[in-house]
Amino acid sequence: MTDSINLLYIMGHGYSGSTLLTFLLGAHPEIATVGEMGIAPKAKGKGKPEEFLCSCKTPIRECDFWHQVTRGMEKQGYKFDVWETAHEFRANGGGVTDAVLRAVQRGPLFETARRVALGTLPGARRELGRILRYNEALVRVVTGIKSCCTFLDSSKRPERAVYLRRVPSFDVKVIHLVRDGRAVSYSSMKNLGLGPEAAAESWIADNRSSEHARRHFPSDRWMSLRYEDLCANPPEVLGRIYQFAGVQPKNGMQDFRAVEQHIIGNRMRLSNTSEIRLDEKWKTALTPEQMKAIESRVGAMNRRYGYDGL
Repeated sequence: MTDSINLLYIMGHGYSGSTLLTFLLGAHPEIATVGEMGIAPKAKGKGKPEEFLCSCKTPIRECDFWHQVTRGMEKQGYKFDVWETAHEFRANGGGVTDAVLRAVQRGPLFETARRVALGTLPGARRELGRILRYNEALVRVVTGIKSCCTFLDSSKRPERAVYLRRVPSFDVKVIHLVRDGRAVSYSSMKNLGLGPEAAAESWIADNRSSEHARRHFPSDRWMSLRYEDLCANPPEVLGRIYQFAGVQPKNGMQDFRAVEQHIIGNRMRLSNTSEIRLDEKWKTALTPEQMKAIESRVGAMNRRYGYDGL
C-alpha cells in the first residue's frame, strides 16, 4: 500500500472543543473520521460495551459501521474490536517499552532519549512497528468505507501525532486547538472533580506538550486554532481548515447532525442540537478565589494565545 493519506490531527487539551470540530469536519465528503482514534471507549472507563453508544446512537458493538470496520481489518489480517485499544501507543505487558511509548511529549533532551531507546531496544522497535502498521490499516479501512483519502484523528495527544509521522504513506498535518485556559480549567473542575490549581496545571501541561511537538512539523503542516474563533465564525474558520487540509471548499454551513457519523468522543457526540454557541458559564461560575488561583497559573500562556483578562 503506497497511496498517500492526508492525516489531519487535532492536538490539545480535552474540553477545548475537539468533538464539535470533529463533527464539523467529518461532515465534509472528503474527510473520514472516527473521532478519538487513540482512545477506545474501554480506555475511557465507560462501563460495558452494550451501554456505550456510537454517535449514531447505536450500541457500539451493534453498529453496522463498526462491523464494516471489523470485516475490513480482518481482510487485512488484523483482529479488531472497537472496545479494545490495540491502536494506542502502548506495549502489551508493560515494562520499559511501554513506558517509552506512553510517555508524554517533552523537550528536546527527553525526546532524544526516547528516539535512542526506540532505535536500540528490540522490543520497542517491534512494538512501535506493530502499532504503526495497525493504525495505518485502520485509517485505510475507514477512508475506504467513505471513499476518500483524508482522515481526521482527534485523539489530541501530541506524542501520537509525532509517532504517526513515521508512517511513510501519511502526510500528517496538525491543528493545535486551544481554548481559554480559564474555561478549560472550569470544565475540568466540573467534569473531573479537579481543584482549580490541578485543572490549570493540566491545561498548561497539555499545551506545553503540544508546543514541544511543534518542532517536529514544518510550518505548512501546523495550524493554530482558537475554539472561540471557530464558534464566532464557523464558515470562515472551516474554510481555512479545508484549504490547510487540501480538500475542496464548501459553500455555506451544512447541518453536521444531518450526516450520519460514527465518532468516539465526549457526550456531545449524542446531542441532537447542531447549534454552535460558545459556553462562557465559567465567567460567573468560578468564585473570585478560584479565578485568582487559575489565572495566576494560566495567565502567561493564555496571553500568548491571545486571551486577555476579563
